[in-house]
Amino acid sequence: MNAEINTFTNSTYESWNNLINHLPTVLLAVLILVLGLFSIKMINKYAKKTLIKKAKDPLIADFMLSIISLVLTVFLLVICLGVLGFDNVTNNILAGAGITTFIIGFALKDIGENFLAGILMAFQRPFRIGDLIQIENIKGKVIEMNLRSTTVKTLDGIDAYIPNASILKNNLENFTIDQLMRNDFTIAINHDENTENALKIIETLLEENEFVLKFPKYAVVVEKIENDIVFIAVFYWYRTDEVKAPGGKLKSDLQLLVYKTLKSEKYNLPSTTVSIERI
Repeated sequence: MNAEINTFTNSTYESWNNLINHLPTVLLAVLILVLGLFSIKMINKYAKKTLIKKAKDPLIADFMLSIISLVLTVFLLVICLGVLGFDNVTNNILAGAGITTFIIGFALKDIGENFLAGILMAFQRPFRIGDLIQIENIKGKVIEMNLRSTTVKTLDGIDAYIPNASILKNNLENFTIDQLMRNDFTIAINHDENTENALKIIETLLEENEFVLKFPKYAVVVEKIENDIVFIAVFYWYRTDEVKAPGGKLKSDLQLLVYKTLKSEKYNLPSTTVSIERI
């Protein structure tokens, strides 16, 4: 019994002496870790401002910041392990990086997939913040992008968070990539009215409107004639970055202007008038 007590006492005494002897080294490693993490945070803060200003693309800035943070953090951990005398551990970590990466990648497959998709999107830009896009049944404006997901504000005000991998896998429509968009509506008149003159009146209204683009040029055509009613289709282009006349308001204003003008010209507008909604 005395032998066991002596062994325990000696072991405890040696452990305490080792702790006391290595305490300065441990404190130094902790100090380096704390200062290093603080420095990485400050570097990221400064780099974020610089990259966003230079790149003018939040996705590329996010990608570059992630790479910088990862490299600096790994470098800091290697330094701390070296200070503690774990050179062998450091070498083993570096030697086993391939296996570790495989295991982590398999366990976090979806996260890694979205991250890689975000990297691809950072260099192959299918859309930017403010663009009106549609992915499957989600349609809205892009309000935020990062390396994991894209946030879209739908037309009814819902925030949709779409994983980047889903964006690459599904069909994507970008309505505003060049800040140009076409819209249309129809209006009907009786067949016995002066259709040619009605077309000219509508063209004049489009020509005089400051928000309707002259190039690409608008078009006013007879879409169909049905049950003695002539359906006139009006196609026009506008800029999506024009804040004074957003798409929905411009369409409403044009339809009302055309309607009032034709009525003032004594045109008989049937109650079967149909409007085509393509906003």
